Amino acid sequence: EKSTDALYFGKEASFDIKLPRRSLLVQFTCNKCDARTKRLINRVGYERGTVFLQCAGCQVYHKFVDNLGLIVEYDLREENGVNTCTED
Repeated sequence: EKSTDALYFGKEASFDIKLPRRSLLVQFTCNKCDARTKRLINRVGYERGTVFLQCAGCQVYHKFVDNLGLIVEYDLREENGVNTCTED
């Protein structure tokens, strides 16, 4: 005996082949350990959100993109009066 729901949904199912990919493959080189890493990330997160990626070499999370402005970075060397110039 066949279910009427299975018959109904089977006839109405369709696929839109023209949909954009939902994932992006990104590659980056870590500034700390020089390891090259590949990761799949969400396209919407990349275009509109904040994405952190974990390095395959040193296992540290790096900020990849921050479209929302959630992360504030401070240069504490300037605030503490540390001389960053290396002039002789």
